[in-house]
Amino acid sequence: MASSPNPTDQNFIVVDFHYNGQFAPNPLVYFDPNRASVRDVDFSGFGYEQFMEFLHKLTNSRSKDIYFCLPQESLGLGIHTLVNNGDYKEFLDLAYANDKRMNVYVDHHNEPIFDWIEAEESESENEDLDEDEDSVIQDSYSVDHEEDDATYPFPANKTARDRFLNILCEPIESEDQDDEYVPPSTLCMMRDSHGIR
Repeated sequence: MASSPNPTDQNFIVVDFHYNGQFAPNPLVYFDPNRASVRDVDFSGFGYEQFMEFLHKLTNSRSKDIYFCLPQESLGLGIHTLVNNGDYKEFLDLAYANDKRMNVYVDHHNEPIFDWIEAEESESENEDLDEDEDSVIQDSYSVDHEEDDATYPFPANKTARDRFLNILCEPIESEDQDDEYVPPSTLCMMRDSHGIR
Protein backbone atom coordinates (compact mmCIF):
# COMPACT_ATOMS: atom_id res chain seq x y z
CA MET A 1 0.00 0.00 0.00
CA ALA A 2 1.51 3.29 -1.09
CA SER A 3 1.50 6.14 1.38
CA SER A 4 0.28 9.58 0.41
CA PRO A 5 3.04 12.02 -0.45
CA ASN A 6 4.24 14.16 2.43
CA PRO A 7 4.34 17.83 1.41
CA THR A 8 7.52 18.43 3.39
CA ASP A 9 9.29 15.66 1.46
CA GLN A 10 8.55 17.43 -1.80
CA ASN A 11 9.95 20.70 -3.02
CA PHE A 12 6.84 22.74 -2.13
CA ILE A 13 6.92 26.36 -1.09
CA VAL A 14 4.75 27.75 1.70
CA VAL A 15 2.59 30.67 0.58
CA ASP A 16 0.93 32.90 3.17
CA PHE A 17 -2.07 34.60 1.55
CA HIS A 18 -3.29 37.91 3.04
CA TYR A 19 -6.69 39.06 1.78
CA ASN A 20 -9.79 41.12 2.73
CA GLY A 21 -7.47 43.63 4.40
CA GLN A 22 -6.46 47.10 3.35
CA PHE A 23 -3.12 48.74 2.54
CA ALA A 24 -2.18 51.90 4.43
CA PRO A 25 0.82 54.22 3.89
CA ASN A 26 3.69 55.59 6.01
CA PRO A 27 5.05 52.96 6.43
CA LEU A 28 3.25 50.68 4.01
CA VAL A 29 1.31 47.99 5.91
CA TYR A 30 -1.62 45.66 5.26
CA PHE A 31 -4.27 46.08 7.98
CA ASP A 32 -6.74 43.54 9.31
CA PRO A 33 -6.38 40.76 6.75
CA ASN A 34 -7.73 37.26 6.62
CA ARG A 35 -4.83 34.82 6.36
CA ALA A 36 -4.40 31.40 4.83
CA SER A 37 -1.14 29.48 4.83
CA VAL A 38 -0.90 26.93 2.02
CA ARG A 39 1.77 24.23 2.34
CA ASP A 40 0.48 21.30 0.33
CA VAL A 41 0.19 22.71 -3.19
CA ASP A 42 2.91 22.41 -5.80
CA PHE A 43 2.88 25.99 -7.08
CA SER A 44 5.83 25.22 -9.37
CA GLY A 45 3.42 23.14 -11.49
CA PHE A 46 1.14 26.19 -11.96
CA GLY A 47 1.35 28.96 -14.48
CA TYR A 48 0.13 32.46 -13.76
CA GLU A 49 -3.46 31.73 -14.87
CA GLN A 50 -3.72 28.58 -12.70
CA PHE A 51 -2.29 30.47 -9.71
CA MET A 52 -4.89 33.24 -10.16
CA GLU A 53 -7.72 30.70 -10.34
CA PHE A 54 -6.46 29.05 -7.14
CA LEU A 55 -6.27 32.48 -5.45
CA HIS A 56 -9.78 33.46 -6.57
CA LYS A 57 -11.21 30.22 -5.17
CA LEU A 58 -9.30 30.64 -1.90
CA THR A 59 -10.33 34.28 -1.33
CA ASN A 60 -13.76 34.24 -3.01
CA SER A 61 -12.82 37.41 -4.89
CA ARG A 62 -11.68 38.45 -8.34
CA SER A 63 -9.21 41.23 -7.49
CA LYS A 64 -6.59 41.94 -10.16
CA ASP A 65 -4.18 43.77 -7.83
CA ILE A 66 -2.02 40.97 -6.44
CA TYR A 67 1.37 41.52 -4.83
CA PHE A 68 4.06 39.35 -3.28
CA CYS A 69 6.83 40.04 -0.79
CA LEU A 70 9.42 37.95 1.04
CA PRO A 71 8.50 37.50 4.73
CA GLN A 72 11.75 39.02 6.00
CA GLU A 73 11.34 42.24 3.98
CA SER A 74 9.17 45.26 4.69
CA LEU A 75 6.35 45.90 2.25
CA GLY A 76 7.75 49.32 1.34
CA LEU A 77 11.07 47.83 0.24
CA GLY A 78 10.19 44.35 -1.03
CA ILE A 79 6.73 44.38 -2.58
CA HIS A 80 6.36 43.17 -6.20
CA THR A 81 3.36 43.06 -8.54
CA LEU A 82 2.01 39.73 -9.76
CA VAL A 83 0.34 40.41 -13.11
CA ASN A 84 1.81 37.98 -15.67
CA ASN A 85 3.85 34.81 -16.22
CA GLY A 86 7.15 36.70 -15.86
CA ASP A 87 6.11 37.99 -12.43
CA TYR A 88 4.94 34.50 -11.45
CA LYS A 89 8.33 33.03 -12.40
CA GLU A 90 10.06 35.73 -10.29
CA PHE A 91 7.67 34.89 -7.43
CA LEU A 92 8.70 31.21 -7.56
CA ASP A 93 12.42 31.95 -8.00
CA LEU A 94 12.48 34.28 -4.99
CA ALA A 95 10.51 31.83 -2.86
CA TYR A 96 12.84 28.91 -3.65
CA ALA A 97 15.92 31.09 -3.05
CA ASN A 98 14.65 32.35 0.34
CA ASP A 99 13.56 29.54 2.70
CA LYS A 100 10.73 28.41 0.35
CA ARG A 101 8.27 30.91 1.82
CA MET A 102 6.41 33.86 0.30
CA ASN A 103 3.66 36.32 1.29
CA VAL A 104 0.90 37.17 -1.19
CA TYR A 105 -1.32 40.25 -0.70
CA VAL A 106 -4.67 40.94 -2.39
CA ASP A 107 -5.58 44.60 -2.83
CA HIS A 108 -9.38 44.76 -2.98
CA HIS A 109 -9.47 48.58 -3.03
CA ASN A 110 -7.02 49.35 -5.88
CA GLU A 111 -4.85 51.51 -3.61
CA PRO A 112 -1.97 53.48 -5.19
CA ILE A 113 0.65 51.66 -3.13
CA PHE A 114 3.58 52.40 -5.44
CA ASP A 115 2.76 56.13 -5.25
CA TRP A 116 2.78 55.80 -1.45
CA ILE A 117 6.13 54.02 -1.54
CA GLU A 118 7.58 56.72 -3.79
CA ALA A 119 6.29 59.44 -1.42
CA GLU A 120 7.84 57.60 1.56
CA GLU A 121 11.17 57.34 -0.25
CA SER A 122 11.20 61.04 -1.16
CA GLU A 123 10.37 61.98 2.45
CA SER A 124 13.21 59.77 3.63
CA GLU A 125 15.61 61.33 1.11
CA ASN A 126 14.58 64.83 2.23
CA GLU A 127 15.21 63.90 5.86
CA ASP A 128 18.61 62.49 4.91
CA LEU A 129 19.45 65.71 3.01
CA ASP A 130 18.42 67.82 6.03
CA GLU A 131 20.69 65.73 8.26
CA ASP A 132 23.53 66.07 5.74
CA GLU A 133 23.10 69.87 5.63
CA ASP A 134 23.15 70.05 9.42
CA SER A 135 26.30 67.97 9.60
CA VAL A 136 28.00 70.13 6.94
CA ILE A 137 27.18 73.28 8.87
CA GLN A 138 28.35 71.73 12.13
CA ASP A 139 31.56 70.51 10.51
CA SER A 140 32.39 74.04 9.39
CA TYR A 141 32.50 75.43 12.94
CA SER A 142 35.90 75.57 14.60
CA VAL A 143 36.77 76.38 18.17
CA ASP A 144 40.11 77.79 19.26
CA HIS A 145 41.35 76.45 22.58
CA GLU A 146 43.81 78.05 24.97
CA GLU A 147 47.10 76.30 25.52
CA ASP A 148 47.16 74.08 28.60
CA ASP A 149 50.45 75.52 29.92
CA ALA A 150 49.30 79.12 29.83
CA THR A 151 49.25 81.11 33.07
CA TYR A 152 46.42 83.45 33.89
CA PRO A 153 47.58 86.35 36.06
CA PHE A 154 45.10 87.93 38.45
CA PRO A 155 45.46 91.61 39.30
CA ALA A 156 47.11 91.99 42.72
CA ASN A 157 44.48 93.73 44.80
CA LYS A 158 41.46 93.17 42.59
CA THR A 159 40.55 89.75 44.00
CA ALA A 160 41.12 90.74 47.61
CA ARG A 161 38.64 93.61 47.28
CA ASP A 162 36.04 91.62 45.33
CA ARG A 163 32.47 92.21 46.61
CA PHE A 164 31.59 88.53 46.51
CA LEU A 165 34.76 87.45 48.30
CA ASN A 166 34.26 90.19 50.86
CA ILE A 167 30.91 88.67 51.77
CA LEU A 168 32.46 85.22 52.24
CA CYS A 169 35.61 86.41 53.87
CA GLU A 170 36.00 90.01 54.98
CA PRO A 171 39.23 91.49 53.73
CA ILE A 172 42.04 92.15 56.20
CA GLU A 173 43.10 95.75 56.19
CA SER A 174 46.71 95.96 55.32
CA GLU A 175 48.98 98.85 56.26
CA ASP A 176 50.92 98.39 53.06
CA GLN A 177 48.63 98.60 50.01
CA ASP A 178 51.43 97.44 47.67
CA ASP A 179 51.73 93.98 49.20
CA GLU A 180 51.95 91.00 46.92
CA TYR A 181 48.79 89.21 45.90
CA VAL A 182 47.40 86.88 48.58
CA PRO A 183 44.69 84.43 47.48
CA PRO A 184 41.36 84.85 49.33
CA SER A 185 41.54 81.40 50.95
CA THR A 186 44.90 82.39 52.48
CA LEU A 187 43.36 85.63 53.74
CA CYS A 188 40.58 83.72 55.46
CA MET A 189 43.09 81.33 57.07
CA MET A 190 45.30 84.23 58.21
CA ARG A 191 42.34 86.02 59.76
CA ASP A 192 41.18 82.83 61.54
CA SER A 193 44.69 82.18 62.89
CA HIS A 194 44.93 85.75 64.22
CA GLY A 195 41.46 85.51 65.81
CA ILE A 196 40.05 88.28 63.65
CA ARG A 197 36.33 88.09 62.89
